Amino acid sequence: MAGKLVISLDLELMWGVRDHRSIQNYGDAVLGGRQAISDLLRRFSANNIRATWAAVGLLFARNRDEMMDFSPDQKPTYHDKRLSPYDFIRSGVGLNEKEDPLHFGRSLIDQIAGTPGQELATHSYSHYYCLEPGQTVDQFSADIASALNIAKEAGHNIRSIVFPRNQMGPQHIKCCKNHGIDNFRGNPNSFLYRPMSGSDNGKIVRGFRLLDSILPVSRNLSYQSLPVLEGANDVRASRFLRPYNSRFPLYSKLHQHRIKSEMEYAAKSGSVYHLWWHPHNMGRDIPSSMEQIDVLVSKFIQLRDDYGMESVAMSDLSATQLS
Repeated sequence: MAGKLVISLDLELMWGVRDHRSIQNYGDAVLGGRQAISDLLRRFSANNIRATWAAVGLLFARNRDEMMDFSPDQKPTYHDKRLSPYDFIRSGVGLNEKEDPLHFGRSLIDQIAGTPGQELATHSYSHYYCLEPGQTVDQFSADIASALNIAKEAGHNIRSIVFPRNQMGPQHIKCCKNHGIDNFRGNPNSFLYRPMSGSDNGKIVRGFRLLDSILPVSRNLSYQSLPVLEGANDVRASRFLRPYNSRFPLYSKLHQHRIKSEMEYAAKSGSVYHLWWHPHNMGRDIPSSMEQIDVLVSKFIQLRDDYGMESVAMSDLSATQLS
């Protein structure tokens, strides 16, 4: 079997960071991420690279009224009230994308959908946190129904999901399958990346993950078989692409080297390698971030030429294809 490169991106704008970042200290990165999307799409299109874009359902809305019209009747009852966006939608969101590009993204979704080879997936409707205390599976199910409904209204049939902050359990995967979602991005097969709530994801865990991004703390994270959980394909992640860091250029070079080595191993062994990131990760130094993407694209082209490595979206994979 030829090796396969999967790329998935979590398209969130401010919805993914609003509980721990502010517009004042992070809005510039989100706006820069909007520009980075266009740059990424040009590179993907020019090199026949497929990617899965998991968009928060709220971004499909064309105005604030539509955000509320498609919102679920059952809202999440997190113990930490800051995690639910609905009070903020009523009082803090602008009228539409022109007025508030930090919280609306329909033009971005249309741009992605209009680029050949790109898959639109869901990132839940409200950037829903499946493992945070207080919420229920029924509330999650209502959220997913809203995400699928607003995507359908925009003309898109969703087959894949990326769970916000990679929080999930078997009950959430089963729920998605019941809604017709066949594929999800699971976590890397390593203790370091097990699903956990925000309170469990502390400095020690983050520190070991940072170290693993340049050194082989975890074993090789590519894979040759696709697990099926609750009837859905686990297209699990391999590596988070960290943004280029101009303050620590050596770290970024080592990070690139680790990813290229892992890609080459996957190509030679006929394995799947799944790389993911957020567009807003690139929003503060777009030129350097695009240089990093160009390095990885060049590596993929070499592996495609030398070993037949293929670029695939999440929905392109199934357990039967890899068996």
